[in-house]
Amino acid sequence: MDEATLHELSARLHGRFKLTCLVQRRLVHLMHEGSDVIKKNSGGRPIRLVVEEVAQGRLALVAPDGSALAAPPGEAKEGKK
Repeated sequence: MDEATLHELSARLHGRFKLTCLVQRRLVHLMHEGSDVIKKNSGGRPIRLVVEEVAQGRLALVAPDGSALAAPPGEAKEGKK
């Protein structure tokens, strides 16, 4: 995980704060419910797993009302049509 990757992800999510919120929420979820997922996929480094999930577009920030705060790249393109 390098600075360029983090910069690209923060730009995709429209800010470092949103990226941080997304990573924190996913980490908490994994710590409570996904210990097997962490061991199998990240070699014991959960933050690396979460950043990979964000980079792959598998995670998105969603507001309490269900609207997307920052959608994965594929969803953002579909919404502009």
